[in-house]
Amino acid sequence: MECRQGSLRTLKWVSGGLEAMLGIPFIGGLIVIGTGYNALWLMLAFHIVVVVLTARAGRVSKGNIVGIVASTVGVIPVVGMLLHIAAAITILLDAAFGNRIITRTHVERVEPIRPRPVRKEQERKEDHPF
Repeated sequence: MECRQGSLRTLKWVSGGLEAMLGIPFIGGLIVIGTGYNALWLMLAFHIVVVVLTARAGRVSKGNIVGIVASTVGVIPVVGMLLHIAAAITILLDAAFGNRIITRTHVERVEPIRPRPVRKEQERKEDHPF
């Protein structure tokens, strides 16, 4: 299980690095236009694979979901660049910190909600017709 987590973390570092490279204004544009927008299709497939693998491991890869959106909307020049930068940041933070933030909020036991006992004074007031 630990080997799988390490492999997923490596895949996230690679996808975050590739997204960061596509987010650089001039270089990312040359890569995308130079490949005839095939780089976006490749990144879309790569993000889908990472999302499926992390889902099979019982985790959520929010950064790669943002990467899927960035790859589909990446044909719009400025919007695509901003989305690639946002995807790179979220993927790299996810790779660096993992799910440590989620596990800190774990609740061990939840007390059931019990109705409050009604006092005798409240019963008398409710029985009064006015």
